[in-house]
Amino acid sequence: MLLAGVIVGFMFLYGMKRRQERSDLERADLEAKRDALIGRLREGADPALEREAAEVLWKLENVEPTLSRLEPAGEPALRSSALKGFAWGAASVAILAGIGWFVMQSAKPKDAFAQLQQSVEKNPDNLSLRDDLAKAYLDRENLNGVAEQTRYVLQRNPNDARALTYQALVHMAARQPETAAAMLQRATESDPNLIDAWVGIAWLSAENGDLPRAQAAIDEAKRRHPEAAPRLDELMSHLRPATPLHITLTLADGVTPPAKGVIFIIARTAGVTAGPPAAVKRLPLGAFPMTVELTAADSMMGQPLPAKLRLEARIDSDGDPLTRDPKDPSAFVDGVAVGQSMTLTLR
Repeated sequence: MLLAGVIVGFMFLYGMKRRQERSDLERADLEAKRDALIGRLREGADPALEREAAEVLWKLENVEPTLSRLEPAGEPALRSSALKGFAWGAASVAILAGIGWFVMQSAKPKDAFAQLQQSVEKNPDNLSLRDDLAKAYLDRENLNGVAEQTRYVLQRNPNDARALTYQALVHMAARQPETAAAMLQRATESDPNLIDAWVGIAWLSAENGDLPRAQAAIDEAKRRHPEAAPRLDELMSHLRPATPLHITLTLADGVTPPAKGVIFIIARTAGVTAGPPAAVKRLPLGAFPMTVELTAADSMMGQPLPAKLRLEARIDSDGDPLTRDPKDPSAFVDGVAVGQSMTLTLR
């Protein structure tokens, strides 16, 4: 599998994955509360908010009777550990999720996955099978399974390149970049043609602000796998800092802002007017005009912003994103390109 995804906060993914088309009003209300709490937690750790968010997630769990159909059989640990992780501190818990260009295509069907598990049980010392099982767990975002299988392999073959790479991803998720970097380096030395390891090095280097090293890793992967060059180039484009969107906020003639409140800037994919936003920025109410930047750092899941956006800005007099006074000044624009400079006049 060519690793080419992003590291994201797992609880953000946990909420987004389960956001299906539903008409249930209770679920819609809980999802709105969850999204608002996640946005507030992005501003900084707050134990009270974390507890409240954990409670909302538990309620979401209880109102979803068909959740099991969305998850691979035999993997309850992922869901329970996710909820526990959020309770421990959503602002500090990160999990690898969706790493891979072909996760959906390469993930084994349930029957094949069960057969792979049975094969490992029958041949516990077949390290190649365990590497395959670790990858299957990674496809399913079950890091507990990845850690268990790679640990077994590395105890018996410390230089197994695939096990080193997959376990490095677990250490990335646990915010242990030094350990992850050492494992990825060993993986490239053990098997220089393992593209997964080079991509892991590229991501980790970019995360640490070392773009030249990230580019060097991508270049090495392209040299060894020229057929993957287009996708590797696309990956590198995502690793580079995104060009910010410059937004100037002004007030229309005759509009007087409230004495107190906050400003919300909400970004969705162009043409989308409802549902969870791609990014949210919360600003203190200040003097107008004011210019702000919107980047991937403001996104709900840490992912790059959509190429085209629908932007809404509003002054919220009570500071609560779950309520909205129709008298609060607001404005929106659709079809804005990332990297553009534009003005929103609040009316």
